[in-house]
Amino acid sequence: HPIIAYSDNINGGNLNQTIQLGNFTFIGDEDTKAKSGIILGGGVALGIKRVYDRGRYIDFNLNASLAAAPLHDFLQVRNESITVCSKNHVAEWIFFDACASWAHNKREFSESINKSISTALTSLFMSGRSFHESSLIAKRFISDEYQQMQGSVALNSLLPNDFKTSIFMTKGEPVQDNISLNYSLGLSINRLIKNKPLKVSLKQSFYDGGRFLGVTREDSSKQISVSYPVYKRFAVSVGYEINDSTINSFSHTGPLVSFSLPTFNF
Repeated sequence: HPIIAYSDNINGGNLNQTIQLGNFTFIGDEDTKAKSGIILGGGVALGIKRVYDRGRYIDFNLNASLAAAPLHDFLQVRNESITVCSKNHVAEWIFFDACASWAHNKREFSESINKSISTALTSLFMSGRSFHESSLIAKRFISDEYQQMQGSVALNSLLPNDFKTSIFMTKGEPVQDNISLNYSLGLSINRLIKNKPLKVSLKQSFYDGGRFLGVTREDSSKQISVSYPVYKRFAVSVGYEINDSTINSFSHTGPLVSFSLPTFNF
């Protein structure tokens, strides 16, 4: 699939070159400054499903993408991920999933590998003329810096007025001496406009527990985005993100822009 998107940090550099801590000011190297712009590239996805019992199957997904910034000497952004899930029908409209995932991101000045192990209990039910899917999720998040248990609740609904809604809340356990997720809230609303889905998404996250050069660091992030297929399978998503930190050098704001292009199946 083709990739066209805007990134405010193509190279994984410093979003702010000046760090102010009390009476001390630190100035970063100009070469490590974050670079923003359009990235172009492509990706491939492989999905395999294997049924091993009635109502039970293994779902394997592999994704890899490579994008570059033409206006910045073709700086590259690499992403690879692998997810394996055991999907199980338990009884009637109740399902149980167990998943393991691995994700890698590489930029000029940053590289991260994140892993997770999760379980989800999902129930389908009706309320009046509305159809709902509720999930309880427990996840062990594993990075190079720390590990964290996270619990989530999610509710997806199909309403009789042609609205689709999705609500989720995630809470993370405290992690000593590492900034990590405290909580995350999200809401999306989807409705057909001229027979095409208009989607509005809101998200807020809060991170704490870390220290930077002896100073307590807490970050909050707010996002809003709107997506719509402007022509056939060509969709545009635009939004805005605000990140506030107790350490000013980690605060930044910027647009969120991406394009969803037709995929090629083999």
